[in-house]
Formats: sequence, C-alpha cells, structure tokens
Amino acid sequence: MDRRAAGVMVLFVALLCAMVVPSLVGKRVAGSAVSEVIAAPPTVGSCVTAITGPDRPPRATRPNAAVTALPVATVAPSCTGTVIGEIISVQPTSSSTVTTLDEFVQANPSCRSQVEKYLGTTATSTIDGMEWTKSIHVDAVTVGPNAHDRAAGRTWTACVLSTVGQTYNATTSLKSSWDSGTLPDEFGLCWDRSVVPRGTPTSCTSPHSTQQLGYGFVASPTDSGTSIVSGMDADGMTAGCRTLAASVMKTSDPTKGGRLAVKVVAQAAGAPYVQCVVTVVGSGKLTGSVIGIGSKALPLR
Repeated sequence: MDRRAAGVMVLFVALLCAMVVPSLVGKRVAGSAVSEVIAAPPTVGSCVTAITGPDRPPRATRPNAAVTALPVATVAPSCTGTVIGEIISVQPTSSSTVTTLDEFVQANPSCRSQVEKYLGTTATSTIDGMEWTKSIHVDAVTVGPNAHDRAAGRTWTACVLSTVGQTYNATTSLKSSWDSGTLPDEFGLCWDRSVVPRGTPTSCTSPHSTQQLGYGFVASPTDSGTSIVSGMDADGMTAGCRTLAASVMKTSDPTKGGRLAVKVVAQAAGAPYVQCVVTVVGSGKLTGSVIGIGSKALPLR
C-alpha cells in the first residue's frame, strides 16, 4: 500500500470513530443541576377538584397499627370553575411522633368538627328546651401529601369540606357562606318526595319536593332533665321546627307565602329522632336549596 492510500485509510478510520464513539458513550448536553421542588402544603381557602386514595382517613381501631397513607387532594390553580370542595384547615404533622393510628387521631382534630365554624354557623340550636341539629349534605375528608412528597419528608394534613358525589361552580369561598347566604345548593340535604331513612338524598339542584333543615332528639319526659333531650309535645316540636326553618332560611316566613309547608317528620310512633323539613305545597318542585334564601324567590317550577 503506497503512502497516499495509507493516509486515506487513516482519515477514514478517524472519521468513523468521530461518528460512532459519541453514540456509544452518549452525547453531552450543556446544563446545570437544579434541586427538585417539593410541593408546599395547600393553603386554607384553596379549592379542590378531586380526592383520590382511601375513602376515609385512618381511625384508631388498632392502637398499634402503623399509619397508612391519607387520601390525596388535587388543588385547583384558582378557586373558580367546577370543583368538589375547599381546604378549610391545614396542620403540620411530625413523622417522628406520629407513628400509630391512635397518635394520628390524637394529633389531628376531627375534620368534621371544623365544618360549621368554617361555614359561619353552629351545629345545633336549642329552641324552647329542645336541641335541633342543622342538616347539610357534606363530606369532611382529611388529606395529606402524595407518595412522592411523603418520600421527601412532607408530613402535613389538611381538611377538605366537599360535596358528596357532586361538583359545584365555585364563585366565592365557602368560608362564612352559611352566614352570608351563599352556601352552594349542592350542600343542601334534599329528598325527591319525602325523607328516606338511610336512603340516598336527591341533589338540591335536581327537581325535588322536600328539603331537610334539621333533626331533633326526642325522649320521654322522665329523661328531659338533660341538656340534649326533650319531652316536648307535637305542637311544641312543630313550633320549634318553624323557628329553626326561619333561622336557616333567613326569613320570618319559612312557608314563603304558603308555597311551602314546615313539618316535623317522625319515621315511627315513639321514634327518638324527628326531622324538620320544608316541603312543596301542591305539585311543584324545587330546583335549588332554601338555605339562606331570605327574600329571594323560591327556585320553584
């Protein structure tokens, strides 16, 4: 091989190596390392579009059981549009001290107990010696960080106040919405025709005849010395129910000119619980909640 041929061969081998070797060892890309951002806990008032994972937070049924993962909430970038609920409280949690279900429950106040305060009301009203508990159809779920953020050391928990199997159009915060009369219709407890014990309610945004506003506990007169029971007669209960309805509806006339009837419903004679409801007079249907309706027209069709 003459010297020119040898030179061409060397050049060919050099070009081949220039093309092949980088592919074997990988191409270099210019750049610099950055630290991974771990999501911060959500803020109170943030809206939630979905909750995934376990249906309920762990309970202290087995004192020595390890803490299991909480449900995870998907937080909306803004509190507008279609959502299922809202963050009503956030609490940091120390993984070094919370290691059992019992410790978890002790470290985290009941999510459900925070609902009325956030909405701007109290759970119960005592009227003429009988205690009435207001009725709304809500879910209160404790949520936590996802698996990725838990692995990075996040241990916070948050309470979500949400609808039950529904969405609603968020236009304002749920905070103080009971007091301001802006609680979305989806949080009312409505029934197609009449109250159905252990039944499935009808959405208050769907045509319905009855809305439950509260329930009371009735006991025999011999037990009425306690603060939570009453031996009140039927007329007294009806009067108390009407007072409750006027308060919940924010109107002096809960019948709205006779278009609604205010009733006390007992599922059986001598039943310990009675429901306070408003029901449509005649064949019409309600298509919204009457909570906080005030002087506005009934959503009646």
